[in-house]
Amino acid sequence: MRKYLTAAAVLVAGFGAPAYAGPFDCGVVYDEFDSFMNKNFLTQPDAYVRTLQGRISRSEYNSKQKGVLLLNASRKGFGVAIVHTNKNTRGKFLFTWSGRGDLRGSPLLILRDVTLFGRVQDGFGRRTYREIRVSSSQTVDLDTGRATQGKAADIWYRAVDANTIYLEAINGAKLTFPMETLCKR
Repeated sequence: MRKYLTAAAVLVAGFGAPAYAGPFDCGVVYDEFDSFMNKNFLTQPDAYVRTLQGRISRSEYNSKQKGVLLLNASRKGFGVAIVHTNKNTRGKFLFTWSGRGDLRGSPLLILRDVTLFGRVQDGFGRRTYREIRVSSSQTVDLDTGRATQGKAADIWYRAVDANTIYLEAINGAKLTFPMETLCKR
């Protein structure tokens, strides 16, 4: 009897622990941003792939993230960011810098397919923003999808000069940038 109770306890304990898979076979996947970057991935992306934390420069994106992730044709050239906002929502978004500049000559930062969850574990409170355009030196509150100032802002697009451009988390928000694919090669 004791042997059966021990086996049952091990079995039950195993269901409560998260199981982390290795690389995924993407033979049936069109886009890993849609298919894989949900639930556990949004809470612990670095448990699945190598990541960059806090901020990414345009040159880091171009040399280390661009073209690495499996994205559909309409998303080619976009980076991927996982966010934990300063209002405790989690989500993801695509980003790129446009070739056209703002009034100061810095390229616009474009956030696309911003998806946030009030409760990421069950998908409750899902909010999406199709596109947010950001000029250099602007900050954005991702919870509202609006440019803002002060402690409400989650991200800052900072252009030091034409060659030194950053997307970074501020005010206690967290950004994580996946630097490798979830797919087997």
